[in-house]
Amino acid sequence: MSTRPTLTREDWIQAAQRMLIKGGIDTVRIDNLAKELNITRGSFYYHFKSREDLLQSLLINWRARATENIIQQLGSSPYSPSERLQQLLSLPFRGNAAREAAAFEIGIRGWARRDPLARQAMDEVDSHRLRYIESVLKQMGYKDQQAHDTASLIYAYQLSISIVLPNLPTAERFEQHQRIIQQWLNVPTD
Repeated sequence: MSTRPTLTREDWIQAAQRMLIKGGIDTVRIDNLAKELNITRGSFYYHFKSREDLLQSLLINWRARATENIIQQLGSSPYSPSERLQQLLSLPFRGNAAREAAAFEIGIRGWARRDPLARQAMDEVDSHRLRYIESVLKQMGYKDQQAHDTASLIYAYQLSISIVLPNLPTAERFEQHQRIIQQWLNVPTD
């Protein structure tokens, strides 16, 4: 008798994430997931009430991993505000995990274009991230409006860095990135 590994709720969420990245939200179906995981649908219903429950869990997982955990780690670090901003801006250059996170982010954003639940989650995450960047800039000495405007610019840059010029050598992209953030780290005067 062969024993199958017991799948956890997290296993199903991770499979849904991979499926979202590969084929978009329409491919994230219970049958497709069960087939990919080589298990029956019954395991799914042990962990989730419905596909909607899974999708909501996927969004909660994304928010926690891509926003809450990062902000918490930076907030509890001994870094200065400038160093926290540098750490945040270096995330897209952290290897395979960064590439996977960027692909997941793109999948979520594509889904949010047509689904109110995903759109609401994305709007909340965007707002939370912007407020965090703005607060760091204020700690660095930026005035309210400067912090708000610069946070918007930094956030747009942060989102695009993983998708603009992805074939440019990583070292060259990182050098350019370093020059750009050094300009932002100089506190502007009125």
